[in-house]
Amino acid sequence: MDITTVEMVSYRLKAGITTHQVNATHLGVNQLLQQQPGFYYRSLSCDEAGQWFDIAYWKDMNCAKLAGDAFMGSSAGQALIALIDSDTMTMRHMEVATETNGETCAA
Repeated sequence: MDITTVEMVSYRLKAGITTHQVNATHLGVNQLLQQQPGFYYRSLSCDEAGQWFDIAYWKDMNCAKLAGDAFMGSSAGQALIALIDSDTMTMRHMEVATETNGETCAA
């Protein structure tokens, strides 16, 4: 049985790197992930303290790990990695305990 897996990477940017530079990596990284087997969803956010959270959902742990290898070997992945302060980066893979979907709330 497949168990959905969440990949969560948190990090800060290197000194002098701008949000504009991170935004320039979105298209390439998203296209790469969309080509990986078992990819469901990715979001990237930043809190008010400058901590970034890159979260992806995968069909299972195997798909997540294979995609990680593809990411590390790609020019799109390397473009994003070049902006990250590696001393602040943490990566976690977690099996999802429960899932649900909902509709978007309209204001």
